[in-house]
Amino acid sequence: MSFSAQNTDGVKRTMYKKRTKGHTLVEVLFAVALCGICALIMAATMPMANTTRAKADLNNRATSLAQKQLEAIKSLGYANATTQQLFANGLIDSQSPVATNTYAWTNSDAAATDNPAKILPSGTATVKLEQVDLDLRRVTVVVNWKVRGANRSISIGTLIANL
Repeated sequence: MSFSAQNTDGVKRTMYKKRTKGHTLVEVLFAVALCGICALIMAATMPMANTTRAKADLNNRATSLAQKQLEAIKSLGYANATTQQLFANGLIDSQSPVATNTYAWTNSDAAATDNPAKILPSGTATVKLEQVDLDLRRVTVVVNWKVRGANRSISIGTLIANL
């Protein structure tokens, strides 16, 4: 809104009344567009974040299973880190190897909830026993699973000495 006023020197000047309330349509549209862009960015990253979180969760489960199995074997000591003792303690499924010095296991320390097939998709696990030196054995635990058709695995190992 404008109006004219005459100054003391007789010159007409046009004055504009300042707007004090509300927002213009351009300001509102800009704010809505900015919020929409932010929402789109957030929505686009959510599926990737969920996929990554699920993969990390499976990796953590597999690592936990392998560590628990390895600790159970280590707790038996050098003298009992044999195929016969591992089978007797329920740490391997049978005394028949699935590969050279490698034995399958389905339950860590005989707990039914620590089964790789129940915790991981298509989960399997093996224990490999090797005599490295006269008084030294190597134990390697491998946990395998599938994620979207891709094979994944965790492998951890330790040495057990005859002290």
